[in-house]
Amino acid sequence: LPYGLTVAEIAAAVSETYRLFNGLNGFLTGSGFRPFEELLLGNSLSGVLSEFLVKNIARCSDKVLANVKVGGHPDLLPVGIYSSDQVLKGHEGIEVKSSIQRGGWQGHNPEDCWLLIFRYIIGKQKDGTIVPLTFVEILCAQLTKADWSYSGRKGESRRTPTASITTHGMVKLRSNPIYRLPEFT
Repeated sequence: LPYGLTVAEIAAAVSETYRLFNGLNGFLTGSGFRPFEELLLGNSLSGVLSEFLVKNIARCSDKVLANVKVGGHPDLLPVGIYSSDQVLKGHEGIEVKSSIQRGGWQGHNPEDCWLLIFRYIIGKQKDGTIVPLTFVEILCAQLTKADWSYSGRKGESRRTPTASITTHGMVKLRSNPIYRLPEFT
């Protein structure tokens, strides 16, 4: 892992994220609401989980801190590199993504960056079982711009421009698992 971040710190951040998410759901369901994952659309849930993870990794590590700049890049900043914790476009740090998808992960810009992916399952599964938030795979790799393909806008489209990780980028990520449940390889 880059910047002195450790597997133990990632594990502690995941544990704190579980505790936060379960506490939030306990409050919601105890107050007569649906669970959090049923109140949000999938992409919104992934974004919230990413924010939880970024803040918890920063709390669990003395080597990185959360980038608090709205829309800033990257999400985690190495301590001592920047003069502030508000970086719009930094070149050092770790971008964090969470996703329910097995692959096809996207960002808004093709960038040289360390990327930390948290893949999860939650809710009703294909076999009918209901699963609480469970991280099934955590991957990390240093990607280059060549590991992304860019899909901009065409014509009058209002579609958000996206960058997708290429097959080569996926190989980099999958070759460096921090954590993976065997049935999710």
